Amino acid sequence: EAPGSRPTPPSLGPQIWDEYTREQIPALFGAVFNTGSWNSGIVVIREAKAMILLVTMDKSSMSVGDHYADEFASSTRFVWQTQTSTRRASSRGKIISGEELGWGVHLFVRKSKLRDGRAAPFRYAGPVRFAGWEGKAPITVQWDLAKPVPVALQNLFGVK
Repeated sequence: EAPGSRPTPPSLGPQIWDEYTREQIPALFGAVFNTGSWNSGIVVIREAKAMILLVTMDKSSMSVGDHYADEFASSTRFVWQTQTSTRRASSRGKIISGEELGWGVHLFVRKSKLRDGRAAPFRYAGPVRFAGWEGKAPITVQWDLAKPVPVALQNLFGVK
């Protein structure tokens, strides 16, 4: 090491477009993994004021069916449907719309549930910004991404 130089500390939090397993994600937000809450598509971490969206785009192999339409409308816009139980006026609805101040929404996406016969990791699409919603149950939400989907991933995720 050169005199006076210090090693760079590891960056805190997830890095946009890096891959993370479901079990790795909670620690990125100071939370602990437990199967019950981390097997759902929305995880709310009150201490971190963070809502985590875990989205599997191809739902054909999942019990929820493929009636949820989640897709990249462009390289900077993600369209996501809430679970039918989510309401606009609920605490989750207020976090989604930004009405609940100080909260961040973080999007993790993967193409399919499995990769090479094992649980596929998610890619961190970054903190997303609410850009509008329509419908009631489910609610279709438009999210603006902090950084565009990299060209190398656009085909995989079916970016339009």
